[in-house]
Amino acid sequence: MEETIPGVNHCILSYVIGVDSLKATSNGTESWQSCGDIRLRMDGLFKLKEHAVQLTKEFTALYTNGPAGGGGISTGHKMEIVLEKRLVSRESVMWKTGLQHTNTSEPETSEHHSPEKMPKLPKENPKNLTMRGYQSGFHHSPAPSGQKIPLYSVAHSRAGDKGNDINFSIIPHYSPDVQRLKLIITPQWVKHVMSVLLSTSSFLELDAKPMDENVSVEIYDVEGIHAMNVVVRNILDGGVNCSRRIDRHGKTISDLILCQQVVL
Repeated sequence: MEETIPGVNHCILSYVIGVDSLKATSNGTESWQSCGDIRLRMDGLFKLKEHAVQLTKEFTALYTNGPAGGGGISTGHKMEIVLEKRLVSRESVMWKTGLQHTNTSEPETSEHHSPEKMPKLPKENPKNLTMRGYQSGFHHSPAPSGQKIPLYSVAHSRAGDKGNDINFSIIPHYSPDVQRLKLIITPQWVKHVMSVLLSTSSFLELDAKPMDENVSVEIYDVEGIHAMNVVVRNILDGGVNCSRRIDRHGKTISDLILCQQVVL
């Protein structure tokens, strides 16, 4: 193909897949040089479809004009999506910001204002300034006190694994509630909730004792988002590669925590 399409050789790869890979007739007394069963594969990655079609024709010609007794040939071409990483210069990134003056008591309109034609903002009513898409009337309320409620009604959580350890977050819907949650979510409370995962028995037996001498719980404050990060070590039955559980990554542990009944 180099004669008809100059510079195309760098787009083609050719390699031998295996020796005696189809019939497997060789034994310890025969060397691979005495075996004639070798498969040749050629791959090409081109920008033009015409070049890919030409490669299949060249490959077919190589087979039909070769020695007799070949084991067969298959060719084909298809479109591939190739992802490339490119560095975009800062000068090529265009951006702009803008504000819209709306009245929260009236339905939001679809009118857009450019920065050049931005209406002046009234100083006497700054509450009318809202970002587009933000619901200014939505507010979280504190969790009720003295009532037994599921934890998911006042907080949400995400879990992730690292080796045989897991960490999950406790993020209250109402930020000040994190102080009350700290009084409930303690290392002892977490161990008690997860005790079902620490049983040495294969079945849920009432007299099964948890094996918790290697399990430890660490709780960290995430003050920037008013949340808690809980780390439980040696809880995933050895980790993803050797765990016997269905949920090897421990993703459902966050749901186990959120389903607990708490009293704030």
